[in-house]
Amino acid sequence: MRVIKFIVFACFFIIFIVIANLIHKNITSYEVAGISSSFNYYNILSYSNNDIKSLVSISFKTSFESLSSMFDMDKSFLKNTILRKSINVREEEAELIIFTGEDSIEQITLNTSNNIDIFLDNLLNDLNSNNIALEKEILDDENGNVLAEIYFYKTSNYEFFITKTTNDLAIDYINLKA
Repeated sequence: MRVIKFIVFACFFIIFIVIANLIHKNITSYEVAGISSSFNYYNILSYSNNDIKSLVSISFKTSFESLSSMFDMDKSFLKNTILRKSINVREEEAELIIFTGEDSIEQITLNTSNNIDIFLDNLLNDLNSNNIALEKEILDDENGNVLAEIYFYKTSNYEFFITKTTNDLAIDYINLKA
């Protein structure tokens, strides 16, 4: 009788450990995926076949369900609106702005004012290493002072712009199919 009690106790103990482990893993994965706390990005662009596929892990194919969970909003409020969120890029604060249309994401913008020269150099090196050649224009005033440096890359599906001013850096990923 003692052996049967021991076997039953051992079975319940093992089942308890398995259930506790599953609960712990689900809580941990939920905390990692949750966007209610600020993100920390190191690679803000994702690539495939030498083409830009997303900015801060958001692509034009990202669903409104994903956006609603990311921004803690009801899905019905996401259409034809502007979404804003503070994020961290390489431990520097930045602002993520998403422009949505009736049924798609029209534009994704990232703005930062922190360490813009280092941020720009890292971004340009990353793009260059993925064989994406940007064109460059410089906007200056009538005295020859540089107002902004604009880097851009255009395809039939999207336009990608990097605009650097003295104090700010803006990265725009614009959907041309919207």
